[in-house]
Amino acid sequence: MEYTLEELEEMKQIILIAIPKEISARDFYLKAAKKFKTQESIQLFLALADQEKGHEASLRKILTEIDANIKKLKNEK
Repeated sequence: MEYTLEELEEMKQIILIAIPKEISARDFYLKAAKKFKTQESIQLFLALADQEKGHEASLRKILTEIDANIKKLKNEK
């Protein structure tokens, strides 16, 4: 799908807001894991933290793609 420069810029801003939220959520789950003694509880929160890390990585990949598309559109003008 082709996006306009304005759409790409807005998408970029949304992703830039989302990345720190994923980092914060990861930190939250890591802290929660330290509060529990049972391995099952600890593993649950570590797994959730790992998912948030994956979300952050996905968002950073999307951000790279968006930046490349923005650069491409700007060079075409």
